Amino acid sequence: MAVVAKFRRHLVLAIIATLQAHVCAWDHLPGSHWLESEAPWEPHTGSVAVPLQNGSVILTGGQAGEHGHGDLHCYNCTNEVWSFDPVAESWTNLSDDVPWEPRWGHSAVVTKDDTVWLMFGCCAPGQQGVLFNDVWAFNPTYEHTWHKVPTTPPFEGIQASSVVIRHNELWVVGGWSTERGTLSQVTVLALADLHWTVKSDHGNVPWKSRADHASAISPDGNWLFVYGGQHLDENTQNWFRLKDTWRVQLPAARPKAWKEIGPLPSARSSSPVLTTPSGWLLALGGHSVPDDEHLTGGQESSGDMIDHHRAGNFTAFNDIVGMDMTNGGKDGWKVLEEKAPWPARDDCAAVIIKSGALIMFGGGTTYNGSGHLKDVWMLTNAAATLNLPVKPVMHHGHDSDEL
Repeated sequence: MAVVAKFRRHLVLAIIATLQAHVCAWDHLPGSHWLESEAPWEPHTGSVAVPLQNGSVILTGGQAGEHGHGDLHCYNCTNEVWSFDPVAESWTNLSDDVPWEPRWGHSAVVTKDDTVWLMFGCCAPGQQGVLFNDVWAFNPTYEHTWHKVPTTPPFEGIQASSVVIRHNELWVVGGWSTERGTLSQVTVLALADLHWTVKSDHGNVPWKSRADHASAISPDGNWLFVYGGQHLDENTQNWFRLKDTWRVQLPAARPKAWKEIGPLPSARSSSPVLTTPSGWLLALGGHSVPDDEHLTGGQESSGDMIDHHRAGNFTAFNDIVGMDMTNGGKDGWKVLEEKAPWPARDDCAAVIIKSGALIMFGGGTTYNGSGHLKDVWMLTNAAATLNLPVKPVMHHGHDSDEL
């Protein structure tokens, strides 16, 4: 009887999932390797995507409002969770009973067993300027629902940090704090016992503090890379977009051991982190503004924030640049596709799934948080199309077998 009951339960869940699925067919662009589709969710930016072992993608959070619009703490954030199957070309809404607060500027990563870890972001409802420092996890493959992880980071609430996986550890780099501005701290969460280790305090590394940057770990697990983003000068209150790239040897990550390597072709912020099975690191999209951007109104005034963003000389990108991580990034970055067929965008979500396909979701076309997109683009064999090695390398830095 227990077997029959279990079968019926799975059958009901399968029927519900089928009824909830939204089918969106791929359009083949003439003369291009890119395929285009449209998502069923409301246009928004700042979602974070992670790939599962079965080739599907989980998309979390984001915001659909103008920066500074209405209540400054909200930006019309969402706590929606969607599952996308690129082969069936279908979407399933997994948002029912999501317990964490709507947010953007959050981070999300996935371990080898398909456990999705989501953390941080902006902002606590009803508490203007209060960012999250919570950690959540769920596993859609094993039908484990969301739960709050019982751990407290050794820092206040942050957003726009970068989080990467090395073995059974989450490495958290930089971010933005309403208390301290842009950060340069490096901390590690051990997933086995949920213990935090501070590798370097804020201000103890040679690179500029930053938010909306990106980090990656080489396939052999020996190097941590940090690149791009934006830096707030505490004295002048000027914001600077960055193109520098740094690396440090792991697992020590000694604060004084960071070394600057070849820079990005142009300064940029808010690009998703993508790694090919062959060990190449890719950056696409993002934005840049002049180096003298100055925040005159402060974040206390939503009207001033909107005026500031609308007046900005904003440049969005639609290129793809890459770096070989298998040699420690010694060759620097190279332009792989100078002008992709998709509209230039900032703060999009993107992944490379197990098959090697690159998939990109939404984003925004203007700095003020408007111009939101709901398009989906796919490059079915990213490495081959971009003239990169296709032979997979061992991704020791992404294993969670020690758990």
